[in-house]
Amino acid sequence: MIKILNEYRAIPTMEGAGVLVRRVFSHGETREFDPFLLLDYLVVPPKTKTPGFPWHPHRGIETITYILKGDARHEDSIGNKGAIAAGELQWMSAGGGIYHQEMLGECDEGVQGFQFWLNLPAKDKMNPPGYLYIRQGGMPSVTAGDATVRVISGVYAGVKGPIDKDSLGVVMLHITVNADGRFNLTRAPGKQGFIFVFEGEGALNGSALTPETGYALGAGQGEIVAGDTPLSFIFAEGVPLKEPIAWQGPIVMNSDAELVQAFRELREGTFIK
Repeated sequence: MIKILNEYRAIPTMEGAGVLVRRVFSHGETREFDPFLLLDYLVVPPKTKTPGFPWHPHRGIETITYILKGDARHEDSIGNKGAIAAGELQWMSAGGGIYHQEMLGECDEGVQGFQFWLNLPAKDKMNPPGYLYIRQGGMPSVTAGDATVRVISGVYAGVKGPIDKDSLGVVMLHITVNADGRFNLTRAPGKQGFIFVFEGEGALNGSALTPETGYALGAGQGEIVAGDTPLSFIFAEGVPLKEPIAWQGPIVMNSDAELVQAFRELREGTFIK
């Protein structure tokens, strides 16, 4: 039976050029979520101008940006440019170095979305950067009893998501359980995983689930029951890397020496290979 190991209430945090995000986990909780490093939840009220996230570097990680409302305009140093609209997702591998920006539009319905950071294994941290854009309709949806499951990565009920991270055993699902509905969740052994509830209330094996809260989960089976409104959450799990982490700002490596090298290259203009 799945047990809730710890819960993390999202904390307001200022990022980018002055964007208030809700940070679910980051540096201090990294080991519990390995191979995931960070989760920010973004909610911008309707008709609100916000400055977004101007040009900045990354190395050693992958970023996953998933938009539910509004849009984010992406541009990067390897030539990708365009808007990530509602229901769309980008999966960017920084590898050995990339610059990018994500600017937010002013939308009547506001902006709602997520950014995840996924750690790269030491052997892959200096690989060439890459980018995948999943357009509307590119994410398969599965009906599972009282729930709708959108498969982002991995396999659910025989349906494979558009992002292939099988080498890390990464599964990412966007799940909505109907009001008063039930959903059976499986957390695989040998992995670490969590759910982040962003809308609605409910319970997992009798333990309360509240909005804007992340829950680190043990392996096993569990039943999620929604309250009197639909319950929406992200489920993610992966095989932990169990590698040393040296982290400063947008750079995540395995040693302090690698961090020093990265920031030296940023100063000297040799960061992009």
